[in-house]
Amino acid sequence: MSIRRLRTYASALCVACSDASQGVTPAPPIPPGPVFSQVEAVIAREEQRFIEVRRDLHRHPELSGEERRTAQVVRDALGALGLEVRSGIGGHGVTALLRGARPGPLVAYRADMDAVASGATDPVEFRSVNAGVRHICGHDIHVTVGLAVATALAQVRDSLAGSVLFVFQPAEERATGAKAMLAAGVFETALPAAIYGLHTAPYEAGRVASTPGPMMAGRDRFEVTVTSPDDIGNAASAVLARINALSTISAASLGISQPPDFILVNASAPQVSGTTARIAGSVVLASAASRARVRALIADELQRSPPAGAQITSMYESRAIAGVTNDTLLARAAMATARAVLGDANVSTVTTIPPAFSEDFGSFQERVPGVFFYLGVANSERRWNGVPHDANYVADERAISVGARLMSRLLLSHLLQ
Repeated sequence: MSIRRLRTYASALCVACSDASQGVTPAPPIPPGPVFSQVEAVIAREEQRFIEVRRDLHRHPELSGEERRTAQVVRDALGALGLEVRSGIGGHGVTALLRGARPGPLVAYRADMDAVASGATDPVEFRSVNAGVRHICGHDIHVTVGLAVATALAQVRDSLAGSVLFVFQPAEERATGAKAMLAAGVFETALPAAIYGLHTAPYEAGRVASTPGPMMAGRDRFEVTVTSPDDIGNAASAVLARINALSTISAASLGISQPPDFILVNASAPQVSGTTARIAGSVVLASAASRARVRALIADELQRSPPAGAQITSMYESRAIAGVTNDTLLARAAMATARAVLGDANVSTVTTIPPAFSEDFGSFQERVPGVFFYLGVANSERRWNGVPHDANYVADERAISVGARLMSRLLLSHLLQ
């Protein structure tokens, strides 16, 4: 999770959600049946082993682009299950294909593997042995959930019509890993019909949350070049002031009421060289409607009455960080399935997009319909807040089985025909 405002994130998730389905009538979930009962039995039986796997990953965190040991752990575990494993995809990315006994759709689960730079003392006994690096964003949980799902589904592969592609992604914290894996051909053999993922969050362990449509903000980037033969400093400052005047734009002011959104525009101080100045900036926002309006608004503002003698050119890159936009129909069905697995009280609908946090899972969603969930890892009794990137981050490990049960059931919903 690559953009950080911890308390805002926590309050957005813990307050701006509801347990009701908000009047939406989702597709009915598949009945549990004997196959899912077998899967749940495997997850329950192996729960302590999965916890030990997570603790091993937690002890050996690796930064973005350095996930060598983590990738090896993943490769070894998936290879032992008899899956078809590929590695070195977009860096240290790993995939594994689990083939069912009969033809059917391909579906995918994605987990990110990298850790975070942190010099704070790890509050758990199984603390990091790599100085200055910690798993305080929960990616060790995401990987373990993926390995648990692969272990459970491998036990019922003879009952499956179709295949599962497990995608273990590097460099999420730099928001480059998903694009790198796509560029390296992660889906070169076949495009999945759906992809699922999750991220730890400050809900109580046992709870999950999602929403149809935009769920996490993306980040656009822009660069403005100002050229002036006279006073380049004043001309650049005038342009920067215009950009800063757009620093907070409400979706309502753009005529956008749904989905709920916010827009944050930021720009750096001009970098001046001779008669030219460059201003780098970013826009944080969630919806496609907002993106189109804001891009046009910035372009109009830059060209309106430019400083005397100055020339202004600009470059705008949409979705430099993709964010998360869930497929509407798939998300409704997935949330109905989550309620069937975990109970209505344990599934929330996110109604506010956390400002200034992002995720590159959306890069996969640009190619494949997908659904992302928040996985609760907090434990209020033990004062574990479950806030990613918090120096005191501790995850309740009971969430591993919750995530594994949910992801297994979602994948099975495509494969039991």
